[in-house]
Amino acid sequence: MSKIKFEVKGIGKLIKEEKLCVPIYQRPFSWGKKQIDELHNDLKEAIDSNTDEYFLGTVVLTKIEGENKLEIIDGQQRITSIAIFFATIREFFISDMEKDAIQTYLSDYDFNEGNNVPKLELSSQDNEFYREFIINKKFEFPKTKESHNRINEAFGTTQQLIKKLLNFNNGDLKALIEWKDFIDDKLKVVFITVPTGSNAYTIFETLNDRGIELAQIDLLKNYLYSKAGKRLNEAQNLWIEIISKIESNATESLVLTYIKHYWASTYGFVRKKNKALYYQIRNNVKNATQVISFLTNLKNDLDKYLAILDENNSFWDDYDEKCKEYIKTLNFFDFEQYRPLLFSILRKFEPIEVKKALKIILSWLVRSLILGKLSGGPLEKAYINTAKSISDRKITKVKDLKNDLKKFIPKDDEFEDGFKTASVSKHKLARYYLIAIENYHRGKKSPELLVNTNPDAVNLEHILPQKPEDNYPNFSEEDKITYLKRIGNLTLMKTKENNDFKNSSFVTKKQKYKQSELWVTNMLGDFDDWNKEKIRERQSELANLAIKTWSLKFE
Repeated sequence: MSKIKFEVKGIGKLIKEEKLCVPIYQRPFSWGKKQIDELHNDLKEAIDSNTDEYFLGTVVLTKIEGENKLEIIDGQQRITSIAIFFATIREFFISDMEKDAIQTYLSDYDFNEGNNVPKLELSSQDNEFYREFIINKKFEFPKTKESHNRINEAFGTTQQLIKKLLNFNNGDLKALIEWKDFIDDKLKVVFITVPTGSNAYTIFETLNDRGIELAQIDLLKNYLYSKAGKRLNEAQNLWIEIISKIESNATESLVLTYIKHYWASTYGFVRKKNKALYYQIRNNVKNATQVISFLTNLKNDLDKYLAILDENNSFWDDYDEKCKEYIKTLNFFDFEQYRPLLFSILRKFEPIEVKKALKIILSWLVRSLILGKLSGGPLEKAYINTAKSISDRKITKVKDLKNDLKKFIPKDDEFEDGFKTASVSKHKLARYYLIAIENYHRGKKSPELLVNTNPDAVNLEHILPQKPEDNYPNFSEEDKITYLKRIGNLTLMKTKENNDFKNSSFVTKKQKYKQSELWVTNMLGDFDDWNKEKIRERQSELANLAIKTWSLKFE
């Protein structure tokens, strides 16, 4: 083959007539239910409208030198999803002859080996599961990776589609044949076959440069493999080890986040948009030695990053018990802006400094959250710049860390003023704030640590209720909107008690508040009425306690 070949073909015939494989630099199967449903809906609409042909986009393939196979440079998700469709409809046909006819889309039988040889080979992470589950119909085959669950989900989603289709057609299997024929001849792709011996890595990157949307994680893996040279096997093993460890602890989507946070904490700020991380790595990692060094460092530091996400990680066994509680509390908020900073701290600080850092980061997070500064770009950039300073050993103590970020962290007076007027929409956050202040008032050590915020045990109570009816004449309609979610208008009640009288007048509620064991609630018994002035008064008192609850002291 001496030149690039373009051909328009039904994707069903492409799958049936060619032997296809997913190259090593491609990610595992990644389509979820949403993408599978979209494909099914597009197919159904095209078939129902009797469309002559429906284009499914471009598929790019390259010939494997010395083998009768084509590598899928672009199009893996669509091809795999259609193959799964054929595997699914195979199970609805009754006769062996019909089942065997569908099987020809999926595999060839090797008489010498005595088994089915798949016409589509997936990546090393997925291939065994795909072969056993999809090709050989071993539906109990163990799912050990997230991508295996997605293949299973795609199979199940397709099953549901076919059941609906057959129910609508009174069980007539000709409806399935109609779909099969459409996929064979009318569901068209433009497939491009590039010359034998062409550099697949270069082709993959060129597709990205020409505007074909490729996932950043695919581009990264492709680039690193392309630069690994004779150390490709070593690079592959390191990459697979990283992916496998992440997938056994979290979701595959964490891979890119981890690499981004590693890079930012080590080399400095990197933007989220326009594949900036990929381009930064490409500009700095340029040869096999650098590739192996980069991947080795990623692998070696991964345990520390995973420890940020899980207080039960064995990493914390060598640290003060309080560290686990701080990690649990930080994860309660479900933010990631502070992670590059904490990542550098875990990599470089002594354990005693880590404990201090966790405490003060939690206070910073809450203060920034109350003031609406947490999602701001300047704070995220400041965290990352400080993380790099820690990586460079310019900062080794929490006192220096605090000094480096002092202009970005809300001081006591700013935090208190912000707390006095703060409104909270998320119930879980409001419960946490009130419980932490309650703990401080009770003299509990480390009041900011997470305790029971389960709404089944303690519920958020709006003193001025969400549906006040005529029981709160002191509030105009505008006042009700303004003050409903103010912290001063919120308290804590046992769930059943809250449900029993939540829309009652303040006079009625007040008697119940007096019986509460919680100071933040029984203090309401001292108020003779409830109006916006009382809300401001109570919130000011809570604000004064908040600066002590989320203290900037780390000793």
